[in-house]
Amino acid sequence: MPAARKKDGDMFGLIKSWRAAGALLLGLCATSAQAQLNATWEDGSLQGFGPFGNVTLSNSAAAAHTGARSLLTTGRTATFNGPSVNLTNKLLPNATYQITAWARLPAGTPATQVKLSMQRTAGGSTSYESVGSSAATGVTDSGWTQITGLYAFAEPAPTSLVLYIESSSATAPYYVDDVTVTLISGASGLPPNTNGLSSNFEGGTQGWFGRGATVATSSESAHGGSQALLSTARAGTWAGPAYDVTNVMFNGSTYKVSLWARLPASAGAATSQVKLSLERVAGTITTYHTVVNSTAVGSGSWVRLQGTYPVALANTSLTLYVESGDQLPLLIDDVQVSYVPPPSIEANLPSLAQSQLAYFPIGTIAYNGGISGVQGDLVTKHFNSLVSENDMKWGSLQAQQGVFTYANADTQVAYAKSRGLKLRGHTLAWHEQVPAWVFQDANGAALTPSPASKALVLQREVDHITAVLNHFAPNVASFYAWDVANEVIDPSQADCMRKSNWYLLTGTDFIDTAFRTARALLPAHVKLYYNDYSTTDAPKLACIHKLVAGLKARGVPIDGVGHQMHISLGYPSPAAVGNMVRSLATAFPGLSQQVTEMDIKVSDNGPFYATYEDIPASVHAQLGYAWRNYFNTFRQLNGLIDSVTIWGQADNHTWLTTGSRAEAPLLFDQSLKAKPAYWGIVDPLQLPGINLTGSIASKSGTADARLWTLVFSNAGPGTAYGVRLAGLTLRQTGGAACTPVVKTAFPVSLGDIASGTAASTGVTIDFTGCPALAAFAVDAPFNAANGWHGDPAKGSPALTISRSNQFR
Repeated sequence: MPAARKKDGDMFGLIKSWRAAGALLLGLCATSAQAQLNATWEDGSLQGFGPFGNVTLSNSAAAAHTGARSLLTTGRTATFNGPSVNLTNKLLPNATYQITAWARLPAGTPATQVKLSMQRTAGGSTSYESVGSSAATGVTDSGWTQITGLYAFAEPAPTSLVLYIESSSATAPYYVDDVTVTLISGASGLPPNTNGLSSNFEGGTQGWFGRGATVATSSESAHGGSQALLSTARAGTWAGPAYDVTNVMFNGSTYKVSLWARLPASAGAATSQVKLSLERVAGTITTYHTVVNSTAVGSGSWVRLQGTYPVALANTSLTLYVESGDQLPLLIDDVQVSYVPPPSIEANLPSLAQSQLAYFPIGTIAYNGGISGVQGDLVTKHFNSLVSENDMKWGSLQAQQGVFTYANADTQVAYAKSRGLKLRGHTLAWHEQVPAWVFQDANGAALTPSPASKALVLQREVDHITAVLNHFAPNVASFYAWDVANEVIDPSQADCMRKSNWYLLTGTDFIDTAFRTARALLPAHVKLYYNDYSTTDAPKLACIHKLVAGLKARGVPIDGVGHQMHISLGYPSPAAVGNMVRSLATAFPGLSQQVTEMDIKVSDNGPFYATYEDIPASVHAQLGYAWRNYFNTFRQLNGLIDSVTIWGQADNHTWLTTGSRAEAPLLFDQSLKAKPAYWGIVDPLQLPGINLTGSIASKSGTADARLWTLVFSNAGPGTAYGVRLAGLTLRQTGGAACTPVVKTAFPVSLGDIASGTAASTGVTIDFTGCPALAAFAVDAPFNAANGWHGDPAKGSPALTISRSNQFR
């Protein structure tokens, strides 16, 4: 926003005259109950409009869009000059309005752009917001052009709200007419209903219609029942089956949407890219929005399109429709649109942090939107430490040299301090998210290695760290750790060092300088850390040993090593984590170690999940046991780990989820409800299938093919997923010596066993040559949750059927 606008005394002097002008015909001139302003200038007055800057406004009969009169603006000397109207106290926070004006130029005026803008003052600051604009030369002297847009603002209510009409030309005069402000949607809240939509087409088209296409029920193929909806004669890729969801999907609410699609047999071997979309009409504005991304659909089988969609679309009508990249006929079936209640925390859950208080603090990330409302409630209840996800990194704090931006970080620090939460600083020296200027000369050219370049870069590092730590100094009592150097190691290099710009220009001096500068500015209670990922990998761990030894030999003040622990379901093993920690503790007595960014990816090597809903309950169960086993390891390290930070609060915000792949790496789900992962840490007795047991139920058959029936019973809670009998061994303990042979191939899968039920399997044993009184000790290990429950190799206590003195 040009400073000239803020300094224009004439413009701001108009506020009194605006107020003195009285009512602005808001609502009184409305064409409908929804209209907040309808200025037509047919009465010969200015209808409450005043000049924005040094301009002259006049009611003119020389041109009109409708009727006989319009408003003419002349004498403009700046692009922002134009007509304006005071809307203070006329528009409501969180509501959505369509603002429209018609514009035309006087004869002989070169074509230009006309814009609708809003000057809003709230909380002591003024902002200038774009509402809508014509094309660059869209307003001419040959006809009227509509300019329209949607406008909304959040709390607090503004102390001043002024709509003004400007132009990209500083001098062009122009007419405006039929300026309207129309309420499209009030502030979103609880929806009028949560009925959703369910269509199976067994009773006809059930409200679905053809959008540029013909639709009818079909019995050719159905996903469920005997009928589906067939769309034919599609006029374009956009054409297909549609449903008016204006009274189904409401602005401000979230919905799970799914349907099944396939091509009819007439399509042959063709494949269509099918997607689910919304057409939003808001006043006279129509926009289009993807609900479920394009998915390959053929004629061989039904394919499910599904996703969760937050409706943030103020509208007067909303249409759900199916389209594809071609015009082939299309079948759909079993459409479901289900309301998702707003997230809420479970107030009666035990606090995660309190449950681990005897061992270490439990931290999580802070980010915009993550420390307010119900999300903030989750943080306050379950965590006692915070680390900024991104807002304390160099690129966030000093993107432009000498210009520091602390607003987000300050908000997070204030939040933590007000709630008694401790803070980790993250991070000072890293090869990523560093602005390019750090490694450029004064002319913007890349620095090359030289003593002068090294000195310049190191000085910039010192200046940045000094400014940042001095800024946070008043709140330093809340900090207990700071990640000083981050991911400087590359184990593929002979010297173990990542060849970053830092290293290429300064060698390892940037690491030493960062630690020495931080130590000089931070009190002793704030520990200084080197932080890295994949620290269980032998080459990386060896390089960490080398790095720490070198730092200590040079007298560099490093206090500890941070293990990020961005890991996968299945790698590394909890045992490897324990060995890693003990390795560093043995080599460097007194070295602090923390888990700094832990999350567990569920699909590193597949299967991959397109949506969160695709992730099966069995995987969540595996995660529960995995978190249990890792935390058992942390606690068993007897103080060698002094803090654990989880890189996310809940699955609704994780860096691992992308547009094409969903992940579930954290302790709480997308609705902020506790997952098995939470219970694995807090109370493993709540894990699904934790009370799975096995027994030998019966023995039958001849000696050479004796059948032992083993029964596995699940006393809950929840399902025991993926139960497997790993083997069965016999060790003779009495009678004449013999060698029985177990004939059954292992492992034996018993599938999922629901709570309160059992499953059995037979094991065939050849006891040929064994006397009837030969006795055996039996060991039959079994597991569940893909081995995370019952497999010692995954850090889990063994599950086994162990019996002595068993006869054949």
